[in-house]
Amino acid sequence: MTFARRTHWAKRAALAPFSQTRIAGTQVLLTFDDGPHPEHTPAVLERLSAFGASAAFFLVGNRITEPALVEQVRGHGHAIGNHTFGHAVPRWREFRASIDDVRRCQLLVPHATLFRPPLGKLTPGLWLAARQLGLRCMSWSLDSGDWRCRNAADARRCANEVLALVRPGDIILFHDDHQWIAPILDILLPALAQRQLLPNNPSTTRQPR
Repeated sequence: MTFARRTHWAKRAALAPFSQTRIAGTQVLLTFDDGPHPEHTPAVLERLSAFGASAAFFLVGNRITEPALVEQVRGHGHAIGNHTFGHAVPRWREFRASIDDVRRCQLLVPHATLFRPPLGKLTPGLWLAARQLGLRCMSWSLDSGDWRCRNAADARRCANEVLALVRPGDIILFHDDHQWIAPILDILLPALAQRQLLPNNPSTTRQPR
């Protein structure tokens, strides 16, 4: 099984007028979807802090059971993204329900400045909702495929595939709602730090171990 894959250049070109797929500069941006999770999100925060790295967390409204965890993510200096309230599969011609879903999530994450649609499917309704709320749409250029990991061997393979494919400027997609994200980061973060690809987090004072 292959986990990581790069987004095809044609798809990125088609998305470019509506959604960011890469960042400027020589580093990468780590992004985490589908949280927050009461166990796995803190584990991700701890590992990022150990390397002084910043990231973006795209939160699902109906998964926010502990508002303090959202503040913990913010307190660590990470960007907050709106990932809709219900994480429903987007429908291309649906406008009102899409707008309501994004607005409902924004009430729970009022400091969010970014938006990512479920499954990365940016429909006109979701794009319009993000625009109305002043949210910047963000996609990715490298999908880790981490959600398909089922054991430690999968986690190692996933991390190594990301390292084989990663390039400066990549926006990398991960998920912080499963148990294998921590072992993936344990392999990935030291290697990215060694390559000087991790963006510095000004709110973090700890140094890499």
